[in-house]
Parts: sequence; C-alpha cells; structure tokens
Amino acid sequence: MSFRPSAVPLITVDPYFSIWSFADHLYDDHTRHWTGQRNGMLGLIKIDGVTYRFMGKVEAFGERYYAEPQVIPQIKVEIQPLTTIYTFANEQVELTLKFMTPLLPDQLHILSRPASYITYDIAIRDGQEHNIEVYFDVSGECCINTMDQKVVFRRGADSVYCGNAEQEPLNASGDHIRIDWGYLHVAHPGAFVSDYDGRHHFLANKEVVRVDTEGETALPASEYRCIALISDKLSDTICLAYDDIKSIEYFGEQIDAYYKKEYGTFDNMLKHAVSDFEQVRSLASEFEEKLNGETAKVNRYYADIAALAYRQTIAAHKLVLHEDEALFLSKECFSNGCIATLDVTYPSIPLFLKYNPELVKGMLRPILKYARSDAWKFDFAPHDCGQYPLCNGQVYGDNKLEDQMPVEECGNMLLSVAALSRYEGSNEFALKEKELLDKWADYLTEFGYDPGNQLCTDDFAGHLAHNCNLSMKAIVALGAYGKLVQEEKYVRAAQAMADRWSAEARKEEGSLLAFDQPDSWSIKYNIVWDKLLGIGLFDQEVYESEIRLYSQKMNRYGLPLDSRSDYTKLDWLAWTTVFTDNGEYSERLYKSIWDFISETVERVPITDWYYSSTPHQVKYSRYTGFQNRTVLGGLYINLL
Repeated sequence: MSFRPSAVPLITVDPYFSIWSFADHLYDDHTRHWTGQRNGMLGLIKIDGVTYRFMGKVEAFGERYYAEPQVIPQIKVEIQPLTTIYTFANEQVELTLKFMTPLLPDQLHILSRPASYITYDIAIRDGQEHNIEVYFDVSGECCINTMDQKVVFRRGADSVYCGNAEQEPLNASGDHIRIDWGYLHVAHPGAFVSDYDGRHHFLANKEVVRVDTEGETALPASEYRCIALISDKLSDTICLAYDDIKSIEYFGEQIDAYYKKEYGTFDNMLKHAVSDFEQVRSLASEFEEKLNGETAKVNRYYADIAALAYRQTIAAHKLVLHEDEALFLSKECFSNGCIATLDVTYPSIPLFLKYNPELVKGMLRPILKYARSDAWKFDFAPHDCGQYPLCNGQVYGDNKLEDQMPVEECGNMLLSVAALSRYEGSNEFALKEKELLDKWADYLTEFGYDPGNQLCTDDFAGHLAHNCNLSMKAIVALGAYGKLVQEEKYVRAAQAMADRWSAEARKEEGSLLAFDQPDSWSIKYNIVWDKLLGIGLFDQEVYESEIRLYSQKMNRYGLPLDSRSDYTKLDWLAWTTVFTDNGEYSERLYKSIWDFISETVERVPITDWYYSSTPHQVKYSRYTGFQNRTVLGGLYINLL
C-alpha cells in the first residue's frame, strides 16, 4: 500500500491563501480552501484539438447535470515538503505538474512572500509532432468569503488581479471564514480575464473571449469570472500571489507582512518572485533534500508524514513585522480561530526549534506583550491574543476565570522559553522577560503539583482536577526554567515534586490520569522535555514503563489519549516516540498514524484529533473538526 494523503497541499501561504485537493486525483473534485469551501482552479490540456482535464471541474455549480470532459489519467502524486508533483499520461504525452510554495525557514523574506508557483512540463511519448495548448484558470471566488460579494478584475504592470469591490482590510475575525479583502494576482504574460463561458469555448475549440477590465462592472462571485491563461509552451511557470494590503491587527495597529521589510511593496515583491524563481526553486530543492534525509533516518512512515505536514504547519501562521521584530502568528484552525494561542505554540515548536528559533520568539512575543499590559488581570499566562486576524487581546472562555488554563499556559511558556534558549544557544530572550517568567514559575510552585479543577490544552475533554499530566508539565517546566536562569529554588521545588509524583502517580505500568482515579491512565507527553533539555527529574524507568503501557493500549490508528475515550492527538503521539530508543515502538506508532492519514474518510488537511480505532476525524459540527493546524510542528520532535 502506498501513502495516500488525506488532502494534498497546492497553494499554501497562510491561513487565507490556502488551496488544497481533497481527492485522490486532482480532477476528481474542485480545488478547495482548507475550510472545505471551493477555491476553484481548472487545468485543461488540448492535444491536436482534443481536450483533456487534469485539474478541477469545468462545471462550477451542481444544480444541473453536466458531463465533465475526459481526463488525462493521473498516474502518480508525490509529496515533498515544499512541492507537490502530479504526473499524468496518455499514449501521446506525459504531463508533470508541480505546485511549490517556498516556505524556507531560514529565509524569512522568502518564507513570508505571499507567492506560490505552478509549473508544468510536457514530454512527448509517441515521437510524433502535436499541437498542444494548456489552459489554466483560477476563480474570483478565491478573494471573497461568500458568493454574493462582488468582484472586480484589473490588469496591473506584471499581473492580472481581482478583489472584492468593497475593500475593508481586516474587517472581521472568525474561524470558518475566508479573506474578503485584498487582491489575488496571477503573474504570467498570457494572463487575461475570462467569463464563465471561456472554459467552455476552449473545450469547443472556439476563441476564448477576453473580458475588457477597463471600466468593467463588479459582478457577484457567483457569476464565476476567472483569471485565465492559455499557453502553447511545453514548459511554463505561473505565479499566484495575494496582496492582503494589511495582514494583522496588532493591539489596535494594522501591520504589514514581514516581506515588506525586504521588498517595500507588494508589486516589488511580485517582480522578485517572478524573476528569481529558478534561484528559489534551487533553494527549495536543497532544503527538501536536507529535511528528507533527516526524516528518513527515523523510519519510512515518519518521512512520508513529515513531508506532508510541513507546509500545513507553517502556512497556518502569518509572519508579520512590528517595530523591526518578527511576529509569527498562528490561527487555531477549526478550533475557534484564536490567534497566537500559547497551547498551540507549545506543541508546534519542535519544527521551528530545529530550523529557525527566531520563529519561536515570533510566536511568544504577542503573548508576552499582552501579559505585560493592564488588560491582563490574572497571575498566570494568557491562552491567546484574540481571534485571527485581530490580535487585540484574549477571547478564550470569555475571559472567565473558570474557563482558563492557569497551570497549562504557565507551563507552556516556561517550557517554550527554556527550549528556545537551549536550541538557540542563548538565554537572552529569557532574561529579558525574567520578571514575568518568575511570576509564572512562582504560580507553578504554589499551584502546579496538584492542579485544581481546570482545563488543559486538551480542553475538548473538559475540566479535570488532579490531572497527573498537567502536574508533570508544571514539574518539568519549573525544573527547566530553574536550570535556565540558575534559580535553585525552582530546581529544588521541581525535584521534590517529581519524587512525590513518582510515588503518587505511577502504576505497575504507566501512570494515572488523575491522582484520585486509581483505574485510569493517560499519555504523559509533557515528560519529553525532561529528557530533551537534560533536566533529569525522572528516572529512565518512568519512560520505559510508559512505553510498555502504551504498547499494550495501541489501537489500529494509534494510542488513545487517555482512559476516558478512544480519541487521540497526533502531536502528543509523536512526542512519545522520543521517550526511549525503542525503534520498534516508534515505527509501530508512526505506521498507525500513516495508516490513519491514508485511510481516513474525512478528506481534509491532516487532522490532529481523531479516533484511534476507526478512520474518522472527531467532528464537533457538521463540517468542522481540527484540521490544518500548526500543532503538527510537534511531529518534528524526532529531529531535535
């Protein structure tokens, strides 16, 4: 059995500019935004007057029957960290189609460019001469949230672009929404505006009418006008880019994407994105080779998963610039849409610790800024800074004390800062924030060992008192922070707590879910930093005992999160694989995740919350469950 992605990344820039294939074959369905809403792109190839479909569907609306054109069979899809490669072939030609978004972690000016590339190459298979044309279009629906919104199309110096007729940047926040401000650009010499009949004219070998954009009236997106192009080249490149005008509202100030530090304007960025494509493609190939080489050393299942998860992990963020500092702001996709969520940052940091710790700083800065403000009234760390893209202050739990995560977020911050300092090789960031971090360390010293009835990051499970995993987070966080800032009082407190925990939470195999539930158990993913940061609070036998229990509890698609339910969390599963050097356990665990992704019936960007016995995502509404979330950065913990 080969690896079958649950969804295939095509255009993956940020939470708004994000287009995927939710199907086995690129022509089986419309291309879609990560939310599942159609963001249509169409690809056709005409060979000697006969047209074949290779991407999307011609008929946008399903109210009436329409016989879709024949396809050129897809024979392969390959997922690389930055590139998706499709291969199609018939007796006459072989078509290779590549989607590449250069999310280079050590080149922030390139990573932040809102530009993505589609390239194709045609090889003649039968040795004959053929007249060949390739048709591509992208719908104006990609720049609005609802189909009743009106879209205008215009021609610029280097592109054709479209956008909402009523521009109100950063006008709304939410989870299940798409962007409805800014402009979608297609940079290609042959780009033009076409109405809905244009694709049908191409199929019928008629002249495709170009819509005059000068003085053109805005029409609802439901009219389905597109930016299109027709190329007679055997190889060509299309650059798609999105100018969001302003990217994030940051405590009342509308701020720009990070790339403007390097390029000044969107137009200048787009010129460079087109002109330096070959150089960027080379850099992307080098990075892919490096990452693939490292993941392959773990096991083959892990390598497949890590390649698929990479673009999702990064493109669930927006990289912006504020007062000459990078801010790397996550969106909690389909789990309330919060921005800069600390307990989303915490599981995601392994990828960024490995390849650019500056991005970890960019995730932590908003929380620290907010916690220093008069708006934050609590003695513990905040959960979030708002709802994407409005980073103006916490919204989680309506800021009611009973719905907060006090121990969770204090532990997350201390552990994230300690890990940052370790992998960056400097404690400068921690020392700058020491007053605030000391306050949260003191909170854990007092309240961390036996947490009261409160939420943790696994908030879908509800409130839980005496949570042993949350206790472990507090213990390891205190030990890590104490060692980092050389405060013996925290180290001593952590060791005393760890000794007590080993006496009160451990079972014959594994350990309790809660101190007062003797027949329970749970995954102790928070212990991983005791090992990785070299703190040494827990004996190796604690790790080995956990792994023995997990091996007994493993289901077809992984290990349940705890004894309360069959569901699991992919990021926490990954963290258990570095508890010991047990390669057999690691391969078995990653094989179970590989199987889930390959067999799940929910064809969406990788979900991190699913059932371990059945191939189903956990859904909390008709259309929504955790997906496209940056927590998959936790997968890369094996590379630390």
